[in-house]
Amino acid sequence: LGALREKDAKNNSNSSDGNNSEENTSVRRNIVLWSRIDQKSCFKAVQSAGLTCVVVPTTLDGDQVVTDLEALQKCLLEYKGRVLAVITTTSCFAPRVSDKVDAVAKLCQEHDESVAHVINHAYGLQCAKTCKLINRAATIGRVDAIICSTDKNFLVPVGGAIVLSPNEEMIQGVSQIYAGRASSSPMVDLFITLLSMGMNGYKQVLHNRLEILHKFPKMLSDVAQRHGERLLECPANTISFGITLDTLGQMLSDGEEGSPKEGDEGLRKQQQAVAKDITSFGAMLFSRCVSGTRVVPRHARKKMGQYEFQGFGSSTNDYPHAYMTAACAVGVDAGEINEFLKRLDKTLKDFKKKKNRKATKGT
Repeated sequence: LGALREKDAKNNSNSSDGNNSEENTSVRRNIVLWSRIDQKSCFKAVQSAGLTCVVVPTTLDGDQVVTDLEALQKCLLEYKGRVLAVITTTSCFAPRVSDKVDAVAKLCQEHDESVAHVINHAYGLQCAKTCKLINRAATIGRVDAIICSTDKNFLVPVGGAIVLSPNEEMIQGVSQIYAGRASSSPMVDLFITLLSMGMNGYKQVLHNRLEILHKFPKMLSDVAQRHGERLLECPANTISFGITLDTLGQMLSDGEEGSPKEGDEGLRKQQQAVAKDITSFGAMLFSRCVSGTRVVPRHARKKMGQYEFQGFGSSTNDYPHAYMTAACAVGVDAGEINEFLKRLDKTLKDFKKKKNRKATKGT
């Protein structure tokens, strides 16, 4: 974003040379359109760059949370001449699925030649489907930069990132504004890991993930069904999978006294209490050495800067289910998957027993 901002400032400076002061009062491009993905770092990065983030809402397609191209197009028209970039995402937690980056790339190219397109590719390098989608986007439209995490794709500690671009000038721009003095540890870790695995070793890791991927959704669905839940149908996301936690929410709301009506203060407090208890299910999983899962209640709120997100965690204002997610990512093996499912099954049983005991004592 900093490189894009510098490039825009340079273009404005060049275009104003020799023009009258009234003619060169061009509007500064300081707005970034962000197709909503409930992850804090991207939103904070926009603000840290001194830019204004406009959150573009998503829409539902069955269980999936998908790109709202119509809303994005309206924003491009509303802020015409002020949009510096559009940020999309290809890898994310279910039920959010990859943005339609090919359609967005085409929209950026056709709408305004000065609107850049940045793709948050996070852990998408391990997924051939999303990589092909990005290749298509770069072919038919505009893609300026692609950002990937080293830890999620190459089994190294958190802290590194890779910036890719079909435009060499963009990479040079990023290099020029880099302040320096950062630790080289992430790159050394990646270098050592790639040397130790080699090309064949890394391909084998990717192959192992695909083998597990064929079985994992069905196994996770079986556990969910034993507890009256179901697998969220998100075929466009082949890394992150989710199951509903609606019965847990029902148990908790049934335990609350009274039946507050929509809009009542009592309803809001009840929703907060249920959300807090459902989140405690995630804490139970963590205490049983299950990490990496994500438990998302309904009606959660989160404020970042001046913007308040409703339904935070699900990337949409009112997702109809409380749910949890688990990833089938590189590095996981069949034994770990089986152990995870056993612990998940037991934790669901323990959680329900705990709530039943609490309800019994309350009566």
